[in-house]
Amino acid sequence: MYRTADEPDWEFLSNPGKTAQYRRWFDDPGIGGELRAFASDKDVRMWFKDVPMKEYARAQEGIGRFVPYVQRRFRGADEIVQFFCGPGWSVVPDSIEGKPNHCLATDGDVTRYICWGKDGVLNDLLWAAMNEAVDSGTRPGIVITTRDGQTLTQHARERHMRLANHCGVDLTHLHRTVIDNPDLLTEP
Repeated sequence: MYRTADEPDWEFLSNPGKTAQYRRWFDDPGIGGELRAFASDKDVRMWFKDVPMKEYARAQEGIGRFVPYVQRRFRGADEIVQFFCGPGWSVVPDSIEGKPNHCLATDGDVTRYICWGKDGVLNDLLWAAMNEAVDSGTRPGIVITTRDGQTLTQHARERHMRLANHCGVDLTHLHRTVIDNPDLLTEP
């Protein structure tokens, strides 16, 4: 499924385009046909949406158990931390999580909470960052990400900055490119 989701670039498909792709997977003997041997048609359709495709965006971020199955993904939390904090910073081991995507970053002396995602989840990022600021007493950071084929207007960027400043949160924007997945599980 992930191989065929990468071909049309799932994240840019319209809702009707995604529905058509779900139908193709359902009708594919090697995907839907295999699953229908174990579950009802309705359960197979729900599984497509609720399991692999719900995890797809996180897997492209290098987060979660589905990472080995995406063909292409982003460089991961290291790229976010290096961009936001600078070259002397790194991800605190085992601190990467989703909902929203976030991690702890350190320079060896200071630790900061960094969360990231598309502008459509800015409200979730702000809420997570403000909660972290209250709980930890440190100033968290937000990185709004775009990818090839996606842009933000200057007005949107400025509004993001004003919202973050109002909330006492640092914010920046990062344009990223997907790379071949270094963790791709290949068939023997």
